[in-house]
Amino acid sequence: MHLARIAEDGSQYLTVFCLLPDLHRVFTQFCRELVESIEDAASPAREAAAAFERWRALFSEAAQHGHLSDEALIGLMGELVAVERLLNHGAPPDLRFWVGPHSDLHDIRSSTHAIEVKATLVREGRIVPISSIDQLQEPAGSDLVLLHLRFDRDPGGLNLTDLVTRVLDAGAQRLELEQRLRDVGANPDDLASYGAKRFRLTEMRAYDVAGTAFPRLVRSDFATGDVPPGTLRLSYSIDLTNEPPVPLSEALVDAALASLAQEAVNAMDS
Repeated sequence: MHLARIAEDGSQYLTVFCLLPDLHRVFTQFCRELVESIEDAASPAREAAAAFERWRALFSEAAQHGHLSDEALIGLMGELVAVERLLNHGAPPDLRFWVGPHSDLHDIRSSTHAIEVKATLVREGRIVPISSIDQLQEPAGSDLVLLHLRFDRDPGGLNLTDLVTRVLDAGAQRLELEQRLRDVGANPDDLASYGAKRFRLTEMRAYDVAGTAFPRLVRSDFATGDVPPGTLRLSYSIDLTNEPPVPLSEALVDAALASLAQEAVNAMDS
């Protein structure tokens, strides 16, 4: 939300506007309070500025109490989409395969499969940030798929509550799901606070990171077989905008998800 002065017919006016469509409901509440606060004020401009500061402080306090940023929210929603698909393939309801919230290197794991989920709101290109030298390294004895999802802001799309409900409907155990939400900083008792943030999934692509022409850095790429001594952290970005690399077909993705789901079930039974 922004305050600005405008001139019209020789008079000065204060205007208030909101740049984000998904905050319009909240903005309406702010405007209602603003009108009430300046109605009988000796200095409407001063009262408007005070109301603005009260609301800014309110949102600042909310941010300090565990509310996810849009980037973190989209990341969580991307993982929930993958979890829902795995549950629909028969993955166990205890969500043991969803290890990303436990700070594991990859988001989803079974004994011979791993999935790293990357979600974005960027509309153009497919630039993917990689947080460490090991993030695109297959675990020993496993393959690794990178799942890239693109979301658009859409007032008619899904919010976090909708997606959590879908995952529960797909069979997830509520207590396990709620614990993972807490682990990533989303209070399951406060999901309604994300209600105005709605998104539509517009694209989902999966890549075999060991495939031909897939851009990545791993430790074996260095002459010594490891990162240079003294290198404390290495992060980079890859560009998947053009082909190659070619994404996996939907049939191959379904086969990989079904296999991972079955392995997770077998691990539960053993």
